[in-house]
Amino acid sequence: MTATVDAARRVQKQEVRFVTFHCCPACDRILSIPEIIERHCERCDAQVLPKEVREAA
Repeated sequence: MTATVDAARRVQKQEVRFVTFHCCPACDRILSIPEIIERHCERCDAQVLPKEVREAA
């Protein structure tokens, strides 16, 4: 059983997963889905073109 767990851990470490967020370029806040759709940041009250940010999970 230990060998199986060790093998699974090695596979998970090699696998790189990314999480994608959309940020407001003006205030660097993560936008909610409605904000992305409306292209409007509620914090800074500006019309924005969301920028995509990828982060390793």
